[in-house]
Amino acid sequence: MSPGSLSMALQNEQDQLTAAWRALGAESGQGWRVIELVRKLNCTVHAGRRAPGNEESLLIGIEGSPVGRDVQLPRGQGFSLTRTETIDAATGRTWFALARNIGGQLGLFTLMAADLVALLAQAGDEDPSRIYSALMARIRSWQEFMKRDRTGVLSAEEEVGLFGELLVFKDILKSGMNASDVIDSWEGPADGLHDFLIGTGAVEVKSTVSPVGFVAEIANLDQLDDSLRRPLYVGAVRLSQTSSGQTLPELCDELAQVVQEAAGATTALGSKLLSAGYIEAMRERYTRRFVQVHLGYRLIRDDSPRLTRSNVPAAVQRVKYAMDLGAIPEVATRCEEIIESLGVNVAWN
Repeated sequence: MSPGSLSMALQNEQDQLTAAWRALGAESGQGWRVIELVRKLNCTVHAGRRAPGNEESLLIGIEGSPVGRDVQLPRGQGFSLTRTETIDAATGRTWFALARNIGGQLGLFTLMAADLVALLAQAGDEDPSRIYSALMARIRSWQEFMKRDRTGVLSAEEEVGLFGELLVFKDILKSGMNASDVIDSWEGPADGLHDFLIGTGAVEVKSTVSPVGFVAEIANLDQLDDSLRRPLYVGAVRLSQTSSGQTLPELCDELAQVVQEAAGATTALGSKLLSAGYIEAMRERYTRRFVQVHLGYRLIRDDSPRLTRSNVPAAVQRVKYAMDLGAIPEVATRCEEIIESLGVNVAWN
């Protein structure tokens, strides 16, 4: 599915869900009332409401028993996911109910449900275990998103930060690492200590749109501590806002195209982007265009200026500070120059 058609599909699914829930709200009776949305080889999806609560719900049936009954299912601030009884004549399927909690934002829940409908319409013919894994990964990404208390759109600073991380992501792909490994290594969306954990080391990404200097915000005492991961590089990305550059959605589209040949990679990338705060349905809100002016990798050494737990008084527990990255020498401009130092032999990929 092309990026443009994906965006349109998400809007169609939102409209379809809203209409289905409205129609079901006018009905009476006990138990589940449902309207089918998707029927695939190994997956069925319904919009639903259930008396007496009558909450908006999404019913998902996956062929077989993809998970044991003792598995803890994810719950969010605005939704709950539970097992439920068989909904239709599609016997042999395990059914899950994703329901909006009382007080949960209907608009945000609709966005989430529409995203899951689009995901399952695309993945519903795959192996049931893969459908279940993709579903759980996406729901957990929505959990991360909701924890951030988002309006649905990244702030200007967050937009620049994510754009920079994606440029480093793209550069790591060029080094020869396979797409699935690069996606797995990307820890930034989950608020990991470092943005990329590669081999024995890590890459922390810092981005700026300033034309001169490079002052970076350091989040804590551990972020530049190479005793935790070694080698530790800072990927310094300088951007310029221009009319001829890429928007954030366009860069996301490009990377989705690059990784699509790896099984499950497009879905996994989408889940990471969601965790990072990017919702495909909000793509029209991102209008700024950026070009990469420079990308350089700076190696943290023993003599690098930074604050760590080993060089501040023990009584100092939490620190956030700004530092000039110009004080750390640049050692490479391409990830392929440093990839083997991180403990990755790209020839194996």
